[in-house]
Amino acid sequence: MKKLIIYVLLALVISCSGTGQKSVISPYQYYGQYLQFLKAKDYDAAIDMLSAYNQKRFQSRNTQESFEEFFPFFSSVDSVVVKEFAHYQEVGKAKACLTVSGFNLAGEPASLNFELLNERSGWKFNYVHMAYHDSKNEFPKAAVCPEIL
Repeated sequence: MKKLIIYVLLALVISCSGTGQKSVISPYQYYGQYLQFLKAKDYDAAIDMLSAYNQKRFQSRNTQESFEEFFPFFSSVDSVVVKEFAHYQEVGKAKACLTVSGFNLAGEPASLNFELLNERSGWKFNYVHMAYHDSKNEFPKAAVCPEIL
């Protein structure tokens, strides 16, 4: 009887702990979702995945530039690494860094280094740096946090 009460209490605690919370996905999973939006040309959804700072910049632009014109790097990440070789992520409470290495459409080695911010209990892309390499031997062996210039 004592075991039954313990199991019931444990089940109650587990079921209550998950209610009302937004599920948090990894930066790499978030990147995968972002790629799907780019491939589908769903740029409104892609913009929603950017940090509040970047969204505000885009919404307050003074020209009629499209997403691709305003964010040439964010809008082209799906063509920089088309065949993935490796990925690494470093996750903190407020910020995460994600590095994805692989080969572009021409078969040349390249890496994407992202900074993501935790905004409203979810990841948002804040910055991306693209690196092109002479060989795959130059691929990073850990997540690289890009330096914002």
